[in-house]
Amino acid sequence: MRGRRLTCGAGVVVVFALAGCGAAAGTPATGRTTPPAATASATSAVRVPSDGVVLRDFGYQFGPLDAFSLPRTSVVTAAVDQADNVTLVLSAPSAAEVTDYLRQALPAAGFTVTADDPGRTTLTFTGHGWSGSVTADSLSTGILLRPLR
Repeated sequence: MRGRRLTCGAGVVVVFALAGCGAAAGTPATGRTTPPAATASATSAVRVPSDGVVLRDFGYQFGPLDAFSLPRTSVVTAAVDQADNVTLVLSAPSAAEVTDYLRQALPAAGFTVTADDPGRTTLTFTGHGWSGSVTADSLSTGILLRPLR
């Protein structure tokens, strides 16, 4: 698992508890301080902010690849990339910055925010055939995406 760093914190524990402890880490590139430039594969109905990077550009093969985005400064420290479970743990930017970004980016990309608790830096959302949740602590932000059934 060269190039991967794991952070400790309640957010990480919660995310991996939800994702399932036995889930194998996928192959997405992690630890990038600056992801590659966004691809041109996003559809016209999906608007990704200019300071955002889509899931595909982080090296993921599953999930809403061209619709879900994160801030360009995101550093992925742990990842799961499976057809039924996509998980990202970020060490940067801060949880507040990630959730502030997602509050704007998700609706623009066709997602619906279904619950939002700014005081706890958590939110849930659905769209493009997926449901998602974000939870964080002072060390990291965990994002879990699962296909709708």
